[in-house]
Amino acid sequence: MSIVFKYKKIDRPEPLEPIYAPAIPVTLAAKESLDVIALLDSGADMTAIPKAIAEIIGADLSGKKNDVIGIGGKVSAVENKIRCSVKGAHEKYNFSLRIKVLLDDVGGKFPILLGRKDFFENFDVTFKENDKKIVLKKV
Repeated sequence: MSIVFKYKKIDRPEPLEPIYAPAIPVTLAAKESLDVIALLDSGADMTAIPKAIAEIIGADLSGKKNDVIGIGGKVSAVENKIRCSVKGAHEKYNFSLRIKVLLDDVGGKFPILLGRKDFFENFDVTFKENDKKIVLKKV
């Protein structure tokens, strides 16, 4: 079975206009759980979340710090593992998700990015750009 999501409207800082992007609702959990909207990023090796979200769900931030490099430059991060769930109208999938917790201030609101390792590996992901939809099929 497949889960289909419509692209979400993403507000951007002025003077940029809002855009519609492949973002989906997921639940992230460590000690606590939190429902969030996360952007599917086929160019990201791993999932990245801001420190503020990691603190809300109680993720362990005591691991070894290392630098990660992305489109926004180099930031300090800690690698961890949390639980993630994706749900559609008739199905729900739970799995473990390795994450990079971004510790530096990366210019305000940094979106949660779902990367290829652990997230994309659980699904065949289809971007239907002209229909503004994402299709996730469990593998």
